Amino acid sequence: MTPYGLVAVRRASWLPSPALIGAKVLDLRKRNVLMAVTVTFTVGVPVIFYGIREVTHLADPAHYGPAGATSAFATVVTLMAEFGFILAVLLGASAGADDLTDGMFRQLVITGRSRLALFLARIPAGLSILLPLAAVGYTVTALVTGFLNGPHAPGEFIPSTGALVAALTEAGLWFELYLFVGFTIGLGLAVLMGQRTVPVVLLIVWEIILTPALADHVIPHLVNVQRLIIGVAMDHLKPAPLAAASVGPTGGRLLIPPMPTWAIAAVIAGWILGWLAVGAWKMVTRDA
Repeated sequence: MTPYGLVAVRRASWLPSPALIGAKVLDLRKRNVLMAVTVTFTVGVPVIFYGIREVTHLADPAHYGPAGATSAFATVVTLMAEFGFILAVLLGASAGADDLTDGMFRQLVITGRSRLALFLARIPAGLSILLPLAAVGYTVTALVTGFLNGPHAPGEFIPSTGALVAALTEAGLWFELYLFVGFTIGLGLAVLMGQRTVPVVLLIVWEIILTPALADHVIPHLVNVQRLIIGVAMDHLKPAPLAAASVGPTGGRLLIPPMPTWAIAAVIAGWILGWLAVGAWKMVTRDA
């Protein structure tokens, strides 16, 4: 017994329990609009894109190429990555701030749970929804590319089955990593700011407006600063089948001199771990 007549409670573990993670997953799944948007932009985008391509190809094969053409693959994965990054930010922000905006954070804290565990539980909870759905959408893309990529034009290079599988796998891993980065940034920023809407708006502006403005041209004496932009690092890591789709009429981010692989990995890891550390710090120090 404590001097105040209260039973001493063992310090809660900082590791999130499966029950705590499951409760957060359930909380996210109950948000119907969020789930509808997630499914639409992970699975719906490639299904709609390839559905339109296949219909137009069947209607006029002389003018419209097969649905699974390599150029179509690069286009749809780039499109999925751009929309997917924003979606990942939205899901991360929801995982990070919904209980704060709903007034539930205080009730979670007074149960005696570790604040760090409350934060860490949000990571597997959100990713267990985002990444499998993204994998389903990408699988649609890979299957269409693998089985509906003919007939081929005379003299066109046709990769072997092994090379095609390797290229599709590499692109898929890059795509999932890109969404993982967006989720962690959205999560950390939402916990820091204590709300969802403003972080989502800020990161959409960052992705669509500020990143191209800062990264699509080489700025003298500031190249190394430009290399620290997450969009630049991800573009330099982008597999060859996708790289051409990111280069715009002015040259695109790939004009910036490439970085060694270790530097790309360091920039990406820095963004992920940095925002997770910011979110964890704010969760631990936030007033209940």
